[in-house]
Amino acid sequence: MTTKEKQKTYKLDELIEIVKKLRSETGCPWDRKQTEETLKPYIIEEAYEVVEAIGSGDKIEIMEELGDLLLQVVFLSDIYADKKEFSINDVIETVNKKLIRRHPHVFDENFSLKEGECLEDAILRNWERIKGEEKKEKSKNKPDVPKKPSVYISESMPSLHRAYMVQEKAKRQGLDFADAEEALKKVYEEIEEFKEELSKNDNADKDRNKNKITEEYGDILFSLVNLGRLLDIHPCSALNKSTDKFIKRFGYIEEKAAKPLSELDAASLDELWESSKRGS
Repeated sequence: MTTKEKQKTYKLDELIEIVKKLRSETGCPWDRKQTEETLKPYIIEEAYEVVEAIGSGDKIEIMEELGDLLLQVVFLSDIYADKKEFSINDVIETVNKKLIRRHPHVFDENFSLKEGECLEDAILRNWERIKGEEKKEKSKNKPDVPKKPSVYISESMPSLHRAYMVQEKAKRQGLDFADAEEALKKVYEEIEEFKEELSKNDNADKDRNKNKITEEYGDILFSLVNLGRLLDIHPCSALNKSTDKFIKRFGYIEEKAAKPLSELDAASLDELWESSKRGS
């Protein structure tokens, strides 16, 4: 190990010791009372802030946000270490083993491609096979836990991204649309089914009617995610751009309006909105 590598290791050790100090009896009262449950929203928040920082291109901001995310990993690991369940070293060892196991094309000296086989195809196939083997091994240790389909993605993930990742997994199993045109037909089909449910007015069972409308609305979103995926468009990025555009236009009409928007009539609002579209 070089001197530079040792310094990096020491910096990680220093972070671990700082967290231990913060959570000790002589540390910070706020840090001491945190649990794995109270930290959940912070983990999600920090992950999103890393993504936003990457989008900004600001290297200092990216470095800072990555540090905040790393802090969550060390903090959580220390909580579990106190419970004698596992340590940060166990976490690192687990991911090291997983990376080596899932990349036989890099770490396995005996790895070789079949004649005419594409390396990228082999990588994806091996990745899914190895993950499947891992799941089987885990299920042996937890026989009472229901087996999840291979396309399962955590419900904690943002909905649009979750749909995208589920569809990507299904694609690797061979289930996908032939092209974007086929996916677009599905969008129209789902919209027609949605309109059909909207046209019904089942006063006898409003809850069932609302559930069906919600289901069909979800199907439209899911089919739109599929269409975007086949066009190499991520739904979260596309929606964020549209939301940012709306925010910008809304700010424009707020600035140009002679009085609060709530006091304007529909015609005045429409005129300002069209003006904002011309200005953006």
